[in-house]
Amino acid sequence: MPATLNEAGLFLITILFDLYLFVLSARLLLFWVKADYFNPITHFVIRLTDPIITKLRRVLPNHRNLETSTLILILFLELSKLLLISLLFDAIPDIGMTAFVFLTLTNTLKLILGTFFYAILFHAILSWIQPGYSPISQILSQLSAPILRPLQRAIPPVAGFDLTPLFALILLQFIMILL
Repeated sequence: MPATLNEAGLFLITILFDLYLFVLSARLLLFWVKADYFNPITHFVIRLTDPIITKLRRVLPNHRNLETSTLILILFLELSKLLLISLLFDAIPDIGMTAFVFLTLTNTLKLILGTFFYAILFHAILSWIQPGYSPISQILSQLSAPILRPLQRAIPPVAGFDLTPLFALILLQFIMILL
């Protein structure tokens, strides 16, 4: 296959999978932080993912604050993406399925950390542009709280400025690079 066709296929596979995986990751984290169900952003995410998740939930029920069906779907789609990319380049290595599973787990962890990263980044930017209440700022605040809250206890504000989003972004990026 020509290199251009491979690159176009890689682009399509990556973008389509990654967009839906990001929405699924948002759903997983929104469920975990017990976000407001009636918020329009939460409702949008649920509407996009509900057709598949409701069917999976019959087999894989939720466990405490973990939406098991969403997590399993994320893992399955990550593995499928890796296999499709390998098939596209005729490069299924001899490393075996264990390596694919390890890559899947690593990519899933990076996806979840990336979702936290963008929630914190957009929340910080939005707080400068449009301070106050909005549906998106409420959701971003709820999503970023599990990362920011522990850091806010350890890092006091400097001259009235909360620097914890900066440290959280650096920490998350550092962990994603290590993975």
